Amino acid sequence: MENFDYVVLGAGLGGLAAAACLTRQGNRVAVFEKHYLPGGCCHTFDYGEYSFCADVHYISQCQSDRAIGQFLNYIERDVAFNSLDPDCIDRVIAPGIDFKIPLGWETFRDRLLITFPEEAIAISRYCDEIEQIHQEIHNLVRSMHWYDRKLTDWLNLPKYWHLFSKRDWTLQDLYDRVGLSPKLQTILAGQSGDYGLPPKEIALMTHTSLVWDYSEGAFYPKHHFKHFVDVIVEAIAAGGGKIEYSTPVEQILVSDGKVRGIIAGGITYHAEKAYISDLDPKLTVELMSNSQELSQRERHRLTDYEYSASTFNIYLGLDSRFDPQRYGIGNWNIWYYPTEDLNQEYQQQLAGNLQHPWIFVSCPTMKSDSPGMAPAGHHVLEIVTVCSYEPFKQLHDRDLKAYKANKRQVYQDMMTSVRDLIPDIDDYARMKVYGTPTTSEYYLGQPQGNIYGAKLIPKQVGLNRLGYMTELPNLFLVGASAGYPSVPGVISNGMDVVELITGQSIRRNAKTAVAMK
Repeated sequence: MENFDYVVLGAGLGGLAAAACLTRQGNRVAVFEKHYLPGGCCHTFDYGEYSFCADVHYISQCQSDRAIGQFLNYIERDVAFNSLDPDCIDRVIAPGIDFKIPLGWETFRDRLLITFPEEAIAISRYCDEIEQIHQEIHNLVRSMHWYDRKLTDWLNLPKYWHLFSKRDWTLQDLYDRVGLSPKLQTILAGQSGDYGLPPKEIALMTHTSLVWDYSEGAFYPKHHFKHFVDVIVEAIAAGGGKIEYSTPVEQILVSDGKVRGIIAGGITYHAEKAYISDLDPKLTVELMSNSQELSQRERHRLTDYEYSASTFNIYLGLDSRFDPQRYGIGNWNIWYYPTEDLNQEYQQQLAGNLQHPWIFVSCPTMKSDSPGMAPAGHHVLEIVTVCSYEPFKQLHDRDLKAYKANKRQVYQDMMTSVRDLIPDIDDYARMKVYGTPTTSEYYLGQPQGNIYGAKLIPKQVGLNRLGYMTELPNLFLVGASAGYPSVPGVISNGMDVVELITGQSIRRNAKTAVAMK
């Protein structure tokens, strides 16, 4: 048996962030990862002469006083980030719509008012409500830890009655309340893929947090996401920690109300202080040698949540004849919706109809000019849409030939939407790779190929999120379902868990270690 201070299960960004902070404090840390690459959804893979990021396309909170900046400051590492175009971080395209979402909340508000003067009252009502909810979330988070509530914290809740009264609201509820036109509803939910839900399902608080974060800054690593992940891995190694790749956790040994060790790669490992699971909570429970050590209530809490949607991903390597700017592609993202009705589009796609789907398009080679993603002069496109897991899973298990045929068909269906934007895209394609929800499940360890952990609906956010603690006093959760998804979300989860376990503050470190371009 090998002994460490802390054992981390999974090398996604939440697990890596926790490990890096713990090694920075001088702890002996071991991380065990099923994949041969670190980073989870943020890992980068090579295909031929091209390099693609699995499932991350831009991020927020890279400023020195925000989550990613605070984390890098604490582990004493430098990472440079490029800002997306301030005039257009996200471009929303739909019938009769071609709207550029800029940086800055007031700039965004002004652009909406100039573009849609006839809806000035509805726009102002929407923007005022989002601003108020954001401010109350900000104040609440500063006054209490949602994941470690004290009795005295409940006394502060009456101050946030407005926020509490909106806890069950969806974005559609707000739309209906302020009276927005269908066209404006499409624009304001244009970044819907960032939470994987339509307006009638996404929690209003989640929508608010996301659009506000990106209004304050949208970034891409200057040296790509691989460099970003590698920097964290290097910090862990420099602190004496170790990461074991291709070493899945086979069992979590539980007895007498505590975790006693884990088995990974046939070897037993023991943590003197705590175990931190970056695995999905349901999987964490499944791996327990004796899950009956948990109360029935706790087992239900950790397993009875609903997953977020799955995705179909396309990665294209394009030759030097392709000029992104000719097609309106630049240092921003494109959200393309074939209709104005996002609720209906999501419903159809998640029911299995992927003909002419909505798509997200990112061109990383326009976000970073550092070499490494493609041959000189070539470009990379990453294209995503939501889909259901079950049809792919059933075919994969029952008829592999039929699964591959369906995979090719969905690729062609998605390319129909791509051709709406780039009619001659096939002329430039030198490399193409595409993956289904079962692909994500296999490589990323995400059950059902989910992209954001627990579904971000009202009953699964806020005080209803799973949180980091379990009934087992030395087992903590750090993944997207425990806290929140996104790169800054899971890195925050990692920092929160370390602060919770050790009592040492991470975020107050003021040294600037993040450069912006």
